[in-house]
Amino acid sequence: MQLHLIRKYASKASREHYASSSVKIFRRVKPPQKVNKPKKPENVEDGQTEYAENLVKVQMISRNLHAQLFPQATRSISEQQVASAKIYKDELRRHGVDIESSAPVSDVQLKLPPLRGANIEEHFHNIAKEQVQPYEELLLPLVQCEQLPKRPKRWAFHTGWTAYDPEDGTATPVDHPLEKGLVFDVEVCVSEGQAPVLATAVSTKRWYSWVSPKLTKHRLSVEKLDPLDVDTDSERPHYTPDELIPLGTSGPGLVVGHNVSYDRARLKEQYLIEDTGTRFVDTMSLHMCVSGVTSYQRAMLKSKKEPAAEDLGWLEQSSLNSLVEVHRLYCGGDALSKEPRNIFVEGTLEQVRQSFQSLTNYCASDVEATHRILRVLYPLYAERFPHPASLAGMLEMGSAYLPVNSNWERYIREAQLTYEDLSIEAKYHLGRRAEEACSLLLDDQYRQNLWLWDEDWSVQELKLKQPPKRKPLPIVELKDSGNTPEERRLQAKFQHLYDQQALLPARRPLLPGYPLWYRKLCRKPPAKRADEILEDDEEPWFPGASEISTGMQIAPKLLSLCWEGYPLHFEREQGWGFLVPFRSDSEGVDRLPMDQLLARCPVPEFARLSASKAESDMAFDMLPGQVEQHLGKRERYKKLSQKQQRLETQYQGSGVWCNKVLDDCCFFLKLPHKNGPSFRVGNPLSKDFLNKFAENVLSSGDPSCQAASRVIDIARMMSYWRNNRDRIMGQMVVWLDPQQLPDELTVEKSQPIAYGAICPQVVACGTLTRRAMEPTWMTASNSRPDRLGSELRSMVQAPPGYRLVGADVDSQELWIASVLGDAYACGEHGATPLGWMTLSGSKSNGSDMHSITAKAVGISRDHAKVINYARIYGAGQLFAETLLRQFNPTFSASEAKAKAMKMFSITKGKRVYRLREEFHDELDDRAYSSYEASRLATQRNRTVAEVFHRPNWQGGTESAMFNRLEEIATGSQPRTPFLGGRLSRALEADTGPEQEQRFLPTRINWVVQSGAVDFLHLMLVSMRWLMGSHVRFCLSFHDELRYLVKEELSPKAALAMHITNLMTRSFCVSRIGLQDLPMSVAFFSSVEVDTVLRKECTMDCKTPSNPHGLRIGYGIQPGQSLSVAEAIEKAGGNDVSQWDWIKKS
Repeated sequence: MQLHLIRKYASKASREHYASSSVKIFRRVKPPQKVNKPKKPENVEDGQTEYAENLVKVQMISRNLHAQLFPQATRSISEQQVASAKIYKDELRRHGVDIESSAPVSDVQLKLPPLRGANIEEHFHNIAKEQVQPYEELLLPLVQCEQLPKRPKRWAFHTGWTAYDPEDGTATPVDHPLEKGLVFDVEVCVSEGQAPVLATAVSTKRWYSWVSPKLTKHRLSVEKLDPLDVDTDSERPHYTPDELIPLGTSGPGLVVGHNVSYDRARLKEQYLIEDTGTRFVDTMSLHMCVSGVTSYQRAMLKSKKEPAAEDLGWLEQSSLNSLVEVHRLYCGGDALSKEPRNIFVEGTLEQVRQSFQSLTNYCASDVEATHRILRVLYPLYAERFPHPASLAGMLEMGSAYLPVNSNWERYIREAQLTYEDLSIEAKYHLGRRAEEACSLLLDDQYRQNLWLWDEDWSVQELKLKQPPKRKPLPIVELKDSGNTPEERRLQAKFQHLYDQQALLPARRPLLPGYPLWYRKLCRKPPAKRADEILEDDEEPWFPGASEISTGMQIAPKLLSLCWEGYPLHFEREQGWGFLVPFRSDSEGVDRLPMDQLLARCPVPEFARLSASKAESDMAFDMLPGQVEQHLGKRERYKKLSQKQQRLETQYQGSGVWCNKVLDDCCFFLKLPHKNGPSFRVGNPLSKDFLNKFAENVLSSGDPSCQAASRVIDIARMMSYWRNNRDRIMGQMVVWLDPQQLPDELTVEKSQPIAYGAICPQVVACGTLTRRAMEPTWMTASNSRPDRLGSELRSMVQAPPGYRLVGADVDSQELWIASVLGDAYACGEHGATPLGWMTLSGSKSNGSDMHSITAKAVGISRDHAKVINYARIYGAGQLFAETLLRQFNPTFSASEAKAKAMKMFSITKGKRVYRLREEFHDELDDRAYSSYEASRLATQRNRTVAEVFHRPNWQGGTESAMFNRLEEIATGSQPRTPFLGGRLSRALEADTGPEQEQRFLPTRINWVVQSGAVDFLHLMLVSMRWLMGSHVRFCLSFHDELRYLVKEELSPKAALAMHITNLMTRSFCVSRIGLQDLPMSVAFFSSVEVDTVLRKECTMDCKTPSNPHGLRIGYGIQPGQSLSVAEAIEKAGGNDVSQWDWIKKS
């Protein structure tokens, strides 16, 4: 049979086989080990077996699934395909891939619901169109409305909703707006909490206003209740639905706003367990899709400097995200006035009452501005993102919902108490170290201390008045003369000291005799006596270093901290660093304790071949943000100075050269900052350095200092809560009244529990790549034993009778990148080395991508994984060098560069140029290097682009992938490969050769990351089609997806998640020209059915604030982890088409 037609995403003008290098590598071949080769299933005859594999031995989905998902494609093999497969297999073997090593997985029998169309692509288009249709019917009239109803001249100061007649402005009280399509804006008085005080809305027919009972001084209809089993905390108000804005619960509704998630969090019905069907369109998210910017461009937009000529093009196409800037970009005209907002931010409710008319007009003007933006922006969005699944996914992402109960308040209380206890302990240890250090004043011993030698050791003397010459000092009578003879004897002996009280100066210095650096850590004693201090006054005074903390500059010095064995030192311009001596004598060195430094200067043996798991995990979590910052920078290699070359002969570590020499005897090297060498480290006890203690890179140089390790442990435990406490405690939790709960939650009266919810303020498309953004829940880490408060996610707990169902998409972005390369170069799954390793590679036998890269370069697998993803995200070789030196401090700059070059040569390959056809007569038609191409073009007075085609990569495991990514990224109108979404206008503008190369890494990153967003939106659409209104979307973060579902339907929801993954990936491969799907990625490895939100249902989430774990501490049992076979069994069979709601549809 002839080869199937391949779409443009998988085709080129002339189909090339996967390119190979001309370099031959000879190595001694070890005798092959005996391996038990996996066998095909033999229990079924060949004619009837479900098992299928392609030409490179990758197992494909079972025959019954293929027939249902790709009904128009038949599995047949042509002679041309067999010949091509031989080339692919040779290439795989050349890269060390053993295609016989993969083990088959069990086949799956499933009866799927009929496709809504002729094929999987039509199916997704049709179901997405069905899902967005009721909302488009509400949205399009708003978009097409040229003239809004006339704004009322005077707003009614009545509690609740008021509707205004469009003709004469007559005010009529209503329970909620009469129309379902609204443009909406809410205002909050910050000093009164997060509850709304007023709001305005407009439909195509009339205006509305809403006023809070607080503003009109009306009492709420229901008495306010605090959550049960909770200490009332005046600093953290508890909200009830009656303080919020009602919109009604009947039928689908649509609300348009700018940063509309903020407004949504103040709508009453959004906190009910049952979804009301209201969805939200965010003009800020639409703006990010159409005109989003990179971090570099955002910095330029904020800058006051004159822009460079190369930036003028995109500056006209984008703006910052505020309503004022977005309105200026799309609508022009006079800038919006934001002055009245200051009353809401800084003023009181009384001031809001006094300015009610002007403030409501301000709110209404924001609604009108949002509508003007929508009219211009939505047609642009619809043109650039034509597939209905994009809008359907955005609407679903904007409806996130997190159920909580009384355990939320208990979690905050216990985390805060633990934090305060640890703070007191850390302060105690540091205070003791400070007091012990004061003894170094004796005989100027501080001059020999490697950490405190440069502190200010000046002291203040206590100068007494001259005693009177003619009469004795007045005798001070003491109230308590002592109870025993011994006490009275001692009192008489030291009476002369009490008598000298009259000689003390009127203004006494603080702690005379103590060094200045210590005095700065102490508070002055109060003017009042202890018995005069009232309870409401500031905390009682006590002597000692009461102001000390781990965040102070003196703390690392008191703990005698070293980096790689060298003492830490602080320089104001450079931040924290350490001292490396380059002289072997102390002659002529005055201030610095050179003898002591030389005694401990040998480079310590802390080199490690394997990675710290904690550091690798943290680096992987932070990778997307770091890469985004890095992509805006151009890679430059600096030439080493003579001093730097001299340093490398004595020191090999991770310190950063900053051209600083102290006392002509030692180098000062900066500590490495996570954002690069140009940044200074402000505190080596911050969270970015805590993992270095576990690796002994950062340690105490004083063996007698037991406090250092404990303070470091405490700092590690406190870092998460310290950085996230304000966001967590500031979450707007709304506690539901008993009558607003389902019946099954109000039956149990023996143990009353309060139930509530959080509507996380998710920006559906918050970045250039259209990733969703939310500062607390989407950045929350998994629980860790050494992170106080890190059990945050597990405090989202399903009410009784409900379950949280979800899964983690395995290696989503890696699969997207690899399948693009497979389709582009070969038209066959797993035919490129990266594709095969992604689909069939295994960590256990070392055949996966990360293991092979680690083995070839000589680094750990964990480190290879971080660098591999950084490369796929678009980071270059210099970024890889930085990561290598960060992970392996013993690597010199040259060694890190060599390893990075080797890694890029193995994976990305080498960049080559091909001649254009008109030059074939005068030059050989072969692959040219960049140097050769530049030289030949210069000889002909032409640019490289005029003589050569666009360069491509060859010879690496990932060459095909990068060739395809670059082809998409360098197009005149780059589009995502799955849903056809366009790149932001800010990166499409002025796409000349210089600009193209300037933003190429960012564009490549966009292809992968935005493709992953398409994947997520497709999953949301599929899950809604399979489960309808029986599931409620909770949250999507990283590559995880979670839904709230009734307990009896949780097995069906788990099976629906598996099928969603199957159908979404089938759609994706169909869009790029492939008509089959590998079995290894068809289903989730497992779907979690749980009562709490956690990555794995068996995690007990033990932390310093939850030392007993969820099972003992909270009585929460482990959930279920269901494979596809287990989900089929628990769901009652494999015929999904017989589910009641699917049969009815």
